[in-house]
Amino acid sequence: ISELDKNSELSRDWFGRRYLPGFIGLNNLDRTDGINAMVQALAHVKPLRNFFLRQSHRNLYVEISKRKKRKKNLHDKDKKNKAPQRLSNLVLAFGELIRKIWSNRRLKHSVDPQRLVQEISVASQKRFGARRAEMGEQLAWFLHQLHVGLGGTSKRSSIVHEIFQGDISVTTRSRKVIESDKKQEDTDDRLGSDDEEDEDVDERNKTENPHATIIEEKTVDTRYLQLTLEIPEKPLFKDDDGGLVIPQEPLVNVLRKFDGVTFSDALNGSTRRYKLKRLPPYLILHLQRFTSNRYTREKNPTIVAFPVKNFDLSSYVEKKREQPPPPTKAEIEQMSVSELKKTLQKYNHDDLGRNVVEKDELITIVTDFCVKSLPDLLAHKYNLVANITHASNDNNRGEGDPLEDGSYKCHVQHQSQWYEMQDLHVQETMPQLIGLSESYVLIFERKGGKLS
Repeated sequence: ISELDKNSELSRDWFGRRYLPGFIGLNNLDRTDGINAMVQALAHVKPLRNFFLRQSHRNLYVEISKRKKRKKNLHDKDKKNKAPQRLSNLVLAFGELIRKIWSNRRLKHSVDPQRLVQEISVASQKRFGARRAEMGEQLAWFLHQLHVGLGGTSKRSSIVHEIFQGDISVTTRSRKVIESDKKQEDTDDRLGSDDEEDEDVDERNKTENPHATIIEEKTVDTRYLQLTLEIPEKPLFKDDDGGLVIPQEPLVNVLRKFDGVTFSDALNGSTRRYKLKRLPPYLILHLQRFTSNRYTREKNPTIVAFPVKNFDLSSYVEKKREQPPPPTKAEIEQMSVSELKKTLQKYNHDDLGRNVVEKDELITIVTDFCVKSLPDLLAHKYNLVANITHASNDNNRGEGDPLEDGSYKCHVQHQSQWYEMQDLHVQETMPQLIGLSESYVLIFERKGGKLS
């Protein structure tokens, strides 16, 4: 499994046709191109892929993680461990499909996702499955179903939350109406004084403005699996030949919603401000292209320009207290074995030195980590892993349902080569063309791994 990303050798199916494991097509079962694109994107998220590749069709149960041990009381009875939980049919179908996609012993150089499509249709009560749906809603629902199907709850984590979950602070600003019906006590009731005139003024003000408003702010810390971004609407223009000129918008402008300063409109006339507190190892950005009302659905075709490598999100993350700089090479060489392991554990990479015995080898690992990976981790830099797009049908632009008339495709990378995957069609593409597509869902991977 660890050598999959380095493999460039083509395999042969039983008919002698060559294919690259992990980059094979999926059959379209009547408008299931959205599910195919979603599966192709998730199949190239390394931790999620490796988790299901280590499973087999015999693994039907998942062990429930134990809670932190507490001091035993002599009067407490020993409690039995919780029984393993059975994996949901959706999880089993998804795991089977992942193993088929990455298998180097295929009967055919394509895969049929019929079982997964059926389980999605059953679990969603036909909301998703055999119909084309909005990718942001479908992906959010699917990740939640994987989390629950793997034994996860709001308090118990799973591989899905370990990969995609981040922390965010939401400040809601709303107007609250207060009735101003308090009467002032009379302090002087003598005739000829100014109290009678003041009382008349107060009564007149009450009738003109019987209610007063105040602004309330409430901040709540919560978690997220994906960030939804609204694309600003821009007018379309025609060029000299009569064709439409699609406007562009940089991703940094769309991300202003999460800069921790800007307030955006919310429900009930309130406004909200978002500030990212922690970024996950894999960040999902959902570009909201469709808006619906009771009668029609419209699509925003604006192209969002984004970097494929070294996407810096440092300015969007809440800055913690100033931490000491990473250790230098000279300081690492002077550390003991326990100090070296504590250095890896501090940055949530203790697995690198878990089975290392020799001190010299451990020094090499820590030095390599602090010099190459740690600067990118601290800078919150990300590289693109997968890009799901929704291509519109130019012949029906402006007529009918743009969601149903269009189609989904996915871009994924192997080593330095990018591939465009749409159902059974898999072909090479250039990274410059990825940024010019109508991106819908972007999946970024943190450079250097994960940071606690």
